[in-house]
Amino acid sequence: MRPLRLALSLLTIFPLAPKEATPEDFRRSTLFFPLAGYALGLPLMLLSLLPLPDGLLAALLLAFLLGLTGFLHLDGLLDLADALLGARPKEERLRILKDPHLGPFAFGVGGVYLLLLWQALALAREPLFLLLLPGFARFAVLPFLNRYPLLHSGMAGLIRGGPWGGAFLLALPFPLLYPWPALLVFLAAYGVARLAVARLGGLNGDVLGAMIALGELGGLVGYVLWKALSG
Repeated sequence: MRPLRLALSLLTIFPLAPKEATPEDFRRSTLFFPLAGYALGLPLMLLSLLPLPDGLLAALLLAFLLGLTGFLHLDGLLDLADALLGARPKEERLRILKDPHLGPFAFGVGGVYLLLLWQALALAREPLFLLLLPGFARFAVLPFLNRYPLLHSGMAGLIRGGPWGGAFLLALPFPLLYPWPALLVFLAAYGVARLAVARLGGLNGDVLGAMIALGELGGLVGYVLWKALSG
């Protein structure tokens, strides 16, 4: 199952990438993006069953969610924050996107993101929700990846054009059970994608990482609001 191993290696820290992978394997790996998300959600689900104080549990959930991705999506969010925010010409934004150093926008966005993520995780302790959310957030980037232009070929180009319809079936339990959080996952991913196209001209791996990071946060915030309004 090379496409499944590729999906896990692209989205998690698990070293499962096959030694030889064809371009078709990369495209087909998108079918298994929700499964890679569930591999991240399973530890979150198990942790949520522990009788821990909300703040401590949220810190552990945050550490596992970021750590099991190798901080990949957070890195994309920080890089994109510096490139997108502020009044700069497009050429300067593209140069900043390639710069490995972090600027003030990255620190500001990163701090607010982590604070909101920690607080939302403290309030969202439902095990099934924590299992399913990472899988849906990783599916949610695929329609936009196939619709919008790319900045360059790169890894985003390798996975573009994959069978995202099949991935939707694997991710379907989440929107069926949690429709409003699912909507906010999509809206967050869409907002990042549209802003990247408007200010940079397209998507790349950093943009996809930011879409996943903010999609997960959007889903968590949506869940907290949904429970507060329905309770």
